[in-house]
Amino acid sequence: MASGKIILCTGANQGLGYSVLHVAGLRHPENIYILASRDLEKGREAAKSLQEAGVKAQVDVIQLDVLKDDEIISAVTYVGKKYGKLDVLINNSGIIRIPGPGGLPALRATFDEILSTNLTSVGIVTTAFTALLYNSTDPKVINISSGLGSCQNSFTKKMGRHPLYGASKIGLNGLTVHMQVAENDRIELEGESGKPRIRYYACAPGALRTAFSNYRDGLRSPERGAEVIVRLLADNELLYEGGSYWEYEEEEMRRVPW
Repeated sequence: MASGKIILCTGANQGLGYSVLHVAGLRHPENIYILASRDLEKGREAAKSLQEAGVKAQVDVIQLDVLKDDEIISAVTYVGKKYGKLDVLINNSGIIRIPGPGGLPALRATFDEILSTNLTSVGIVTTAFTALLYNSTDPKVINISSGLGSCQNSFTKKMGRHPLYGASKIGLNGLTVHMQVAENDRIELEGESGKPRIRYYACAPGALRTAFSNYRDGLRSPERGAEVIVRLLADNELLYEGGSYWEYEEEEMRRVPW
């Protein structure tokens, strides 16, 4: 078994997910990175691109559409057989949609699609990998949220406005909190001598210049957005308590208000 961490990132063939593996792979080459992609061939192309960009760390590629339960089960089985554990799960897959014409049925379909991807699937994927996370000595789940996931900041700061997407990220933050609360309750009941405590995080990488934003000018690079995630996954000193919400601004880690 490798001495580094086993780290899996969903939606990692492009954009923020790809940049997380790029930055982390250069900085922490001792880890093994599992690049999960809906399209296996695009995942393989991304892994080759990471190697060409100088990443020496091992990058494994798996097919994983977070909306397909059979692919989730297959991914868990693969990771379990090959590595026997998972140290860090990064729930990065996410979408944004504008409702099309069609009245209430179209609006409902858009809500369902966004919530299924951005919220429900995070809970499903995390639950599926929980047994492997407990085989780690310091398991972490990092949920990629957004600044729009902060109720306080949404009221007090000028940010982009997208009620459907923002609501999905507020929901994701709530899921993060309640998964941590349930985990803390388990530790209180079972004690510290059993399974390790999973640390659950939400983070806001910022508005990024990726396909997600149609590469809009003036936004930060995905490598810059990846910094908050890379710092959380690399934390071995328990600097960041579970059940917290983070961003990286002005060269420092900052807690984001819920």
